Amino acid sequence: MILGSLATWKEDQKFEHQAIAEAVEAIQSIIRDLPSPGRVEIRGNEMYASVMELEAKSFAEQAAEKHEAYIDVHYLIEGEEIIGWSPAVEGEQPVQAYDEEGDYALYQPSDEEVKLAMKPGMFAVFFPHDIHRPGMAEQPAAIRKLVVKIHVNMFKS
Repeated sequence: MILGSLATWKEDQKFEHQAIAEAVEAIQSIIRDLPSPGRVEIRGNEMYASVMELEAKSFAEQAAEKHEAYIDVHYLIEGEEIIGWSPAVEGEQPVQAYDEEGDYALYQPSDEEVKLAMKPGMFAVFFPHDIHRPGMAEQPAAIRKLVVKIHVNMFKS
């Protein structure tokens, strides 16, 4: 998992993998156009973004998820969001088996979960070994966010 901000991106980008750098650069371009909710093409199925407007859920309502084919880059446009994060533990079983078409399995939140308090301008990168619970808040609130999906093949050389 990587936590970052566009405020420091100019300095931080030299340390990131090219695919993550491309995703963050795409975020900056996409948000300038104030996009409507839906899919935004970047590189077809290798890398694309989804703009979302949603109502944050309570901690009790939101399941944890994990992906295998895509890395997520969550970027908060408006509102405040809490994203739970924990590393996958060997032998941990999902409560809902992996759905290949949707690229997710659902998990019970871990007792070791760390809660990331996201503010507009912040991004978080979740890899296939990261279990995460996006879209949460202490109180119901509207969130506008963008999630870039990067296919894992973009990390193979």
